[in-house]
Amino acid sequence: MGSKNGLADTRTWDNLSDYLDELDRQGELRRISAEVDPEHEVGAICRKLNITKGPAVLFEKVKGSKIPVASQLLASNRRIAIALGSTEKGLFTETLKRSGNLIPPRLLKSGPCQEVVKYGKEVNLDALPMVINNPSDGAPYITAGHVILQDSELGRNLAIYRMMYRSKNELFIRFIPSHHGWAFFRKAEQRGLSSLPIAVAIGVDPAVYIAGQYEPKVGIDELEIAGALRNKAVGVVKCKTIDLEVPAHAQIILECEMKIPPKTGTEGPFGEFAGYTTGVVENERIMTIKAITHRKNPIYHNIWLGKPPHEHLFINAISYAVQAYYDLKPRFPAITAAYAPPAGVSIKLVIQIDERLNYPGMVNNLLASSLWTRGNLWKEVVVVDNDIDIFNSDEVEWAVITRVQPDRDIFILPRCHGTRLDPSSDAEGVSGKIFIDATKKKGFKGKIAEPAKEMMEMVESRWKEYGFE
Repeated sequence: MGSKNGLADTRTWDNLSDYLDELDRQGELRRISAEVDPEHEVGAICRKLNITKGPAVLFEKVKGSKIPVASQLLASNRRIAIALGSTEKGLFTETLKRSGNLIPPRLLKSGPCQEVVKYGKEVNLDALPMVINNPSDGAPYITAGHVILQDSELGRNLAIYRMMYRSKNELFIRFIPSHHGWAFFRKAEQRGLSSLPIAVAIGVDPAVYIAGQYEPKVGIDELEIAGALRNKAVGVVKCKTIDLEVPAHAQIILECEMKIPPKTGTEGPFGEFAGYTTGVVENERIMTIKAITHRKNPIYHNIWLGKPPHEHLFINAISYAVQAYYDLKPRFPAITAAYAPPAGVSIKLVIQIDERLNYPGMVNNLLASSLWTRGNLWKEVVVVDNDIDIFNSDEVEWAVITRVQPDRDIFILPRCHGTRLDPSSDAEGVSGKIFIDATKKKGFKGKIAEPAKEMMEMVESRWKEYGFE
């Protein structure tokens, strides 16, 4: 994903607290002083904020815990832009540019995430304000836990995996074959290791949070991507009880161990990011928490998951698209941008091309090639010309309805690998794929009806003069 040359520092944040302060300054944070219940009430408030396109929120008084809960942190393009010191309009371009300049993490002797250390019997998840987001969830889930794994061959992996509460010192963790975490576990098994060390960072800075939602090839370190996004290295510290490094400025760290073979149990149900509740999972793996370290006054981060739109999907809209762009651009120079619209629950991709670089058959080849990106999980891929704003769903829909002939430009591939989180797929996640060429074809008769560019620019310059905000 590019060189490892550093870039000049920009207005990004080392820790969650500073980012929250910036959101507050920009009117993008609501601090709630009234007591809220982590069982269902927090989730309902977050759902309401998603529907109304409301601000990020900090619940200062959570029933049963002394630790405040932050949520909705990146549930809009504006807040993602603030997180990266960018603009909404330039968000994709800026994210793409930075992602190509990986910056390795910097090892520190100590960090705020270890101001308080609790070992063994002191470990107690019940002290955390763990949230039950939806009434169908089988137990509290850690939804914003950034899992860190290490392997001598595979390198380091940072990603969010779903983790359900089992006891005060045990968590279920969901690894499936399409996850890198599954490969790390299998490698540990093959090497005959007795256990797999797993670290969980909760309340990381927004660049680490966003980087954890990339899906790079195995061997590319998401902490290096985080460094690229924030234009400076992420500080890391060594864990106290396991051989892993974690973000030094995280709010809370769980140092865990999964025995091999692992202890197992029944996990779920859980309201997933695609908007539906999944069923129970038998024989799911369990890990034990050896130590909890945290700041003196930590903040817990919860992501509400359920019916779109929600925070997770806004991040994936950029991160998955950037990764798809990097995967496809070398073969298809015509690509100018990509986007995974939130309503597409991370399995729809829209690709924009420069129509001047289009040639006969290219779009079909591009559509076919897109299948291997995103771990083969894309269910729908649409290609449009560069006169279409791919970040505007109305324009994409307009292109599909006015530039597509279904018998000529829509292709369906049956029985492909997909995701089990799509409730229309079969029990193994097998799903059809739909590919749509929504570019203008030879002989296209449409002439766009709109004011001249110069007139639009003049009108925009006088917008406030007209009395508009």
